[in-house]
Parts: sequence; structure tokens; C-alpha cells
Amino acid sequence: MPDEREIGRRVKDSVIGTVKGTGEIGEATVGTLSSLVQRTLKEIGSAGSSAADLAVGAVKGTIGAAGDVIGLGALTAANTISTTATAASSAAASVGNAAKAAVVGAVRGSADAGMETMDAIGQTSRTAVSEASAIGADVTAAAVGAVEGAIQVARDTSVNVEDAASAAATGAVEAAGQIGDAAGKRVRAAVEGTINGVKVVVKSTVS
Repeated sequence: MPDEREIGRRVKDSVIGTVKGTGEIGEATVGTLSSLVQRTLKEIGSAGSSAADLAVGAVKGTIGAAGDVIGLGALTAANTISTTATAASSAAASVGNAAKAAVVGAVRGSADAGMETMDAIGQTSRTAVSEASAIGADVTAAAVGAVEGAIQVARDTSVNVEDAASAAATGAVEAAGQIGDAAGKRVRAAVEGTINGVKVVVKSTVS
């Protein structure tokens, strides 16, 4: 039975195989990657993996793949400030798109395995932020991407859109708060307000 780590490895390999050579994860690839993640989880889930492991592993694998694709380590080797800023902006966009695709695919895939949608949204959003931090990526971009993913999932299902956005935002802020107070505040500021036409409310003690 594949565990969370093995699930993450399989998803990561699949994502890298899809976007290899592009140097980024663009908005146009979000749909492709989310379907890829969902399909991969369906295949793995048939082997008996738990829905929670599927959700967490999928997000870790997708965010990890984003780090490899955009070459986060290469950002520090940029020769000029302007080059570094441009690379950082591109990297943040890729991480945000990866988080969105990961949440959409993982929530759908884990739901197929029996996980309650709102639980999956909260879990995947927390994982997106914590994994972004682990690979040195922009946690605010990951958080916003996760909320966008939750909104998309909700619009495609019977889940209340505002509740889904709130669950994702709250999960993201909680994960950021575990990184540090400053990260928690940055992420909260990034996700509170209106995203994709939806009012987002964070239900968290982090201020």
C-alpha cells in the first residue's frame, strides 16, 4: 500500500514529466495538472491508500515538482537585481499555479477515495503552504493558489464557495503561523479580502 511519501513521489514524477523543459508552471497548465493529479490519485487509491495520505502526498508532490521545474536554487545565482526580481516573480507565479492545481486535483482525488470535501480543502491548503516553505518557495503565492483552487472545486460541486474559500484560507494561515508569526501575518494579509470574486474570511487566531 503506497504511503504518503510514495504518493508524493509518484505525483511529483508525473507533474515533472508533463511540464519538463518549460521552466515554469503557467496558468494554462493548471487544468492539465489538476486532472493529472486526480487521475494519479485514483490509480494509487485502488491500492488501498488512505484518503488523507492521498491528499497530502499529492500536494507535496506537486509543490515539490514546481520547485524542481523552476529551479528555486538557481534564483540565488542570478547576476543582477532586476534578473533576480524577474525570476522571483516567475517562481511565485509557478508556485501559485502549482498550489491551485494541487488543491483541485487532490481534493477531487481524495473525495473519490471517501474524504469529506471541506476536510480535504483545509488539509491540502495547509500542506501547500508548509511544503512551499520547506522548498524555499513563496508561501503567500502558495496560499493564494490554494484558495483559488478551493474556489474552483466549490464552483464545480455543491460545496458553498465562501465556506470552501474560508476553509482554504484558514488552513493556509494556520500552516504559515507554524512557520512563524511574520509568515502568518503575510499569508493572512494575502488571502483575506476578495479572491476571484469571492469574499474570503479567515477563521483563525493568527492576527
